Parts: sequence; structure tokens; C-alpha cells
Amino acid sequence: MNLNIPHLLRIEWMKVKNYKAFWILMILFVVSMIGINYIYWYVKQQFVASGDIAAQAAGSMIFGDFRFPAVFKTVSQMSSWLLYFPGFIVIFHTTNEFTFRTHRQNIIDGLMRKQFVVAKLAGAFLLALVCTLLILLTSLVFGLISGDGYFSLEGLQYIGFFFVQSCVYILFAFTLALLVRRAALAVGIFFIYGLIFDYLLAVWISRGTETTLGYYLMPLQVADELNPPLAELKKVIGSTNQWIALGISIAWLAFYCFFPIRKFEREDL
Repeated sequence: MNLNIPHLLRIEWMKVKNYKAFWILMILFVVSMIGINYIYWYVKQQFVASGDIAAQAAGSMIFGDFRFPAVFKTVSQMSSWLLYFPGFIVIFHTTNEFTFRTHRQNIIDGLMRKQFVVAKLAGAFLLALVCTLLILLTSLVFGLISGDGYFSLEGLQYIGFFFVQSCVYILFAFTLALLVRRAALAVGIFFIYGLIFDYLLAVWISRGTETTLGYYLMPLQVADELNPPLAELKKVIGSTNQWIALGISIAWLAFYCFFPIRKFEREDL
């Protein structure tokens, strides 16, 4: 079987380039990402301008540091709340294939079932990469305007963590869309589960075992642990190991790649 990824990506691009929902959600992601970081940066500047040492320390803990090298961590943390936008893109795009039966037409036109799913997976990874590059660019801009010209690439690993986190969110959304096949239902489950129940289950398991086990088990929470908000505060109450969280996140990504292929190859169209 020929898995020509560039060719499969071109097929996906032909499907989304005139899709209004894709562009609207991407614009919302970019605007919201810049906006939320600007708000936090502006508030942090007010704490700095106050001259109060205690207020500055509180500001750094709550709003992060936008100077190099901490800016990569801060922008990644703030922007991770917005990963539902690319997740919605994947859900709408995938469920439309089933709503309008274009998945059947692709198979009739000669695309193998595995190629169809691999095209979707490649598009999801590319979308995660685009989001990550936007985060990197935003980090560089805020770092340069906050640090009096000082520049450093130290802490760049947090951009890599964001890429893995975005892949987990996007591929989780893709797997959900493949299972549910209804846009409204998939979006509702993705948003509510990701925002509320994934974390609650992690807390419940962790309290029951008196460990941080729950934060490693939940599919989205473990990715959040790569760069958790208020990480400094979490150190006081117990925190997870980032590198263990990274390994488990990659294991979830392997599952999100293997399961959709196997499912789509075996089920009726």
C-alpha cells in the first residue's frame, strides 16, 4: 500500500481550503491566543509597575513570567486552554465526511481505507505543528518586548511539550469523531469531558490511591501535566513528573493512531 503522505495531505487540503468553519476556528484560535497572553502580560506589567515585592511575586506565580527564558513556559501554559479550537476543527471536518458520505466516495475513487485514516492523522499532526509554530512565534514576540532585548532559547522544551499536548487533544477529538460521527454530540462530549470530567476523574483516582496516579491515567490530563498552569503552586501540594507524563502521552498518541485505522478497516462504510 502506498502511503504517500504529501499526496494524502494535498487531498486533505483540497477538502478544507474552502471550508469556512476551518478558517473561522483557526482565526479564533489565533486571536484568542494573542488576546489571552496579552491580557496576562498587561496585568503582569501592572504588578511589576506597582513596586511591591509581594505583589510581583504573586503576579509571577499567577500570571507567569513573559521574559526569556520563562516566556516559552508561560505562553504554552496560557495557550493550552485554547486547544479545543483545533479539536473542534478536526471534529467538524471528520464528521462531515460521514454526514455527506464523502468517505464512501473516497473509497470508491480508489483511496484505501487505511489511506483515508492516515490522511486524517497526517492532517491532525500538521494542524498541531501549525498551532505550535504560532505559540513559538508569540513567545518570541512577548519575550522580546518584555526582556529589554535579552534573548535566550533556554526553556524551548516547553514548546515541544505543547506540540505533544496539542497532538493528544487533536487526536483525541479525531478518535471521538470517528466513534460518534455526529458533530454536535462529539463537540459536546469533547468539550465537557475535557474541561470537567477528565480532571475530576484524575482527582478522584489520585485521592483514592493517595498518589498522583490519576493525573497519569486520564488521556487529556496527562498531556496537561506536561506544562500545568500554576506549576509553582502544585509543587507545594505534590506534582507529577513531566518526563513520565511525556512517555504516557506518547503512548496515548500511539493508541490514537492505531485504533482508528483498525476500526475503520473493519467496520461497514
